[in-house]
Amino acid sequence: MSEKNNNEPQERKDYMRKSTEDIDNPPEQKEGLQEPRVKEMNKIKVGVAIFVVIVLIILIVGIASDMFGLMN
Repeated sequence: MSEKNNNEPQERKDYMRKSTEDIDNPPEQKEGLQEPRVKEMNKIKVGVAIFVVIVLIILIVGIASDMFGLMN
C-alpha cells in the first residue's frame, strides 16, 4: 500500500502533464460549429472581367455598325 501512495503523486503529475499538453495542441478535427473556409475568388474575378470586356466590345461594335438603330 505504501508503494501506491508513493506512486500517486507521480501519476497525478503525468496526468496533469498530459492534460496541459492537450490544451496546448488542440485536436485537428474540431467539434461543433466552425467558421467556413473561405477560398480565394480569383477565378470568379477573372471570369467577371472577361464577361465585362466582351459585353463592352459587343456594345461598341453594335453602336458603330448601327445595329441598334440609333443613327438615323
